[in-house]
Amino acid sequence: MGEIEFPYAEEESGIFGSVMRPRIIMDLFSIPRAEWLPIDDVLADTGADLSVLPRFIGELLVEDTTDGKYSEIKGVIPGTTLVAYVHQILARVGSLEFEAPVAIADSNDVPVIFDRVDGLDRFDANFLNGETVKLCWR
Repeated sequence: MGEIEFPYAEEESGIFGSVMRPRIIMDLFSIPRAEWLPIDDVLADTGADLSVLPRFIGELLVEDTTDGKYSEIKGVIPGTTLVAYVHQILARVGSLEFEAPVAIADSNDVPVIFDRVDGLDRFDANFLNGETVKLCWR
């Protein structure tokens, strides 16, 4: 069984001032470069149904971001519908490798989000006292 822990990151919120957010580090496989790329500052979002990447990261992973399934996503940017293209991306957290659908946004103004459905649900995920994210797998 594997496990990995990540400390929460302190960030500014327009509503609450300073808040702690669950951020993780993961690797995504770049097809054009044929190598793993580390992605840090990834929000572990238990309320997200789909992982999301900004366009500039997506362009490093696939030949053409618009070759994915067209999708319109709400809730990532308040009050806006985000156009994105869903691709199957090879991902790695710790030593666990898996393929998952990932929306590559048609914008660079979006956070990197690791979703619950095809992401966090692969793990025994523990959000410990608003300080640490602990991910365990078999």
